[in-house]
Amino acid sequence: MPLIIFDFDGTLVDSRALILECHRTVFTKFGLPVPAAQDSLALIGRSLELVLAELAGPDAPLLDMVATYGRVLPRLRADPAFAERPFEGIGALLLGLSRRSRTQLGIATGHTSEAVVPALTTLGWRDWFSTIQAADMAPSKPHPAMLLQAMAAAGVTAGEAVFIGDTSFDMQMAKAAGVRCVGVTWGYHTAEQLRLAGASQVVGTVDELRMMLERSL
Repeated sequence: MPLIIFDFDGTLVDSRALILECHRTVFTKFGLPVPAAQDSLALIGRSLELVLAELAGPDAPLLDMVATYGRVLPRLRADPAFAERPFEGIGALLLGLSRRSRTQLGIATGHTSEAVVPALTTLGWRDWFSTIQAADMAPSKPHPAMLLQAMAAAGVTAGEAVFIGDTSFDMQMAKAAGVRCVGVTWGYHTAEQLRLAGASQVVGTVDELRMMLERSL
């Protein structure tokens, strides 16, 4: 039974507004310069503590910043101005895949489980995923642990799995796990970055992704 594992931010949902407002709020609270949008978005995919350490520096109060981010995120997510928005066609793609009796779906995300599970529930997607791997369950991407754990949970080998993501961290993680990786260009890294990081294939639209998956299932 094949396993299709998706990244979350930048692959399934557009979270730019939410992430940038979280960064603005947290950095402002601690009297730190707010990072440029391009710098914040370039690091999406890695675990929060690593992102904040790179943006704020190792001497920043990182544990307090992470805790504050955890409180700010659900409040902002509840505001329609900042909530994640599924990319057009993603909901229909996931629904169709979830109805395939011999296909399993998974998530591997830089979010913590406390952050991603409520988001999936709000979107009505939670029950479609048989395994959810998050930043509090394994080392940060590009370490392969999240994918190895997902495959173990689903009872599949690397040859039966495919990972779909939008950043070089995603591609490097999949490559380290020996899993075929597909890059999508509507997220945070370019097609060139995805290929250089080891993408087996790069697609530019959700329709292309759907057709690719249908051919391989």
